[in-house]
Amino acid sequence: MRSSPPPVLLPEALPYAQPAVGTLSNGVALHTICAGTQDVVRVSLVFEAGARFQQHLLEARTTLALMSEGTKRFSGAQVADNFDFLGASCEPHIDKDFAMLTVYSLTRHLQKTLDTLSDMVLHPTFPEPELRTYCAKRKQQLRIDKERVAYVAREQLPALLYGRDHPYGLYADPEHYDALSCEWLHEFHRTFFTADRCFIVATGNVGERERKIIGDFFEQIPQAPFARQPEAIPPPGSQPAASLAIEKSGAVQSALRVGRVLFDKLHPDFAAVHMLSVILGGYFGSRLMRNIREEKGYTYGVFASLISCKHTGYLSIGAEVGKEFGGAALDEISKELQRLCDEKIPDDELTLAKNHLCGEIMRSLDGPWALAESAIEDLQYGLAQRYAETLFNTVKCATAARLQQVAQQYLNPQSMTSVIVG
Repeated sequence: MRSSPPPVLLPEALPYAQPAVGTLSNGVALHTICAGTQDVVRVSLVFEAGARFQQHLLEARTTLALMSEGTKRFSGAQVADNFDFLGASCEPHIDKDFAMLTVYSLTRHLQKTLDTLSDMVLHPTFPEPELRTYCAKRKQQLRIDKERVAYVAREQLPALLYGRDHPYGLYADPEHYDALSCEWLHEFHRTFFTADRCFIVATGNVGERERKIIGDFFEQIPQAPFARQPEAIPPPGSQPAASLAIEKSGAVQSALRVGRVLFDKLHPDFAAVHMLSVILGGYFGSRLMRNIREEKGYTYGVFASLISCKHTGYLSIGAEVGKEFGGAALDEISKELQRLCDEKIPDDELTLAKNHLCGEIMRSLDGPWALAESAIEDLQYGLAQRYAETLFNTVKCATAARLQQVAQQYLNPQSMTSVIVG
């Protein structure tokens, strides 16, 4: 019987399947990873068509959502029935920068699955009745969401950091659904769901047959109707660190958000700040969890994370606490930020954080679907080196002195903006 646990050894290198890259006749890049043992394929179409490109609030999200509600060949019900009959599924996802449609299909049904998906991508009709039904449902859901203190705090922090009118600070109110029109959706689709804004990632049981099927369908994605202009992303608002308190009558908890504008994943210090955010509040043994949850009992959970967008990024620290503990919790967050600046991280804590992060990195590359997510993330941000590898190397080489230096540069509590809702 052992009297001591085996040593924890960090891996020397990451397991990673390099995608094979091809180009369709319309210029769309097709990245494929043959991985896994099951007879299943995942195909993700990624378009640079996120919310920051919209001319009217909510039109990007609504365009993506309604692409499955009617095409030239299928009604919305038929689209759903087609996927259901084939044992396939279709998942839309949108953020500030990108819109993505992902299907999961049995390999033997890939052609029929993509037949429906391609009609959604190429020929959506955006029927008026479906638009009005969608808007009515989403408007009611947004009204409900706006009553939740965590939702309000989450949308207010980037608005405060970047400015209410900045592409990364915009948020919608329920009444914005009333203005949406089918014409706006058609125009957004025609402008942004084009070949020059698209790449495809396919993973799973992908061979030459599957590559040909994917190419045959999606080389039909049209080119942009006009030449693409260089992007001009306005800088974040120049306002100094600020605080915002929003009273919510009847709320039994207060939602906190603390953060500051930082940088995108191309910045050389992104991975180091990522590591610091994990030590601060990125896992169950983190400093904020021990302080605010275990010692003070203010909250059930608290987090810190580095939010990445294509052209920027920001730190977000959050928790929901009893209303009477809001100010005290903000004070403790500031204290933990100051500790990272003032004190070197002890060796045992640094070792624990390194082990945790390396395990998370390994898990993020475990299996074909995880490999797809990793590849998509790298392609979205135009990374010359895989981010998982950059983070892995940063974690392995990190020292307490270097992390303290980074904390002093970016995590000064006086530079933080705070939001409390409740």
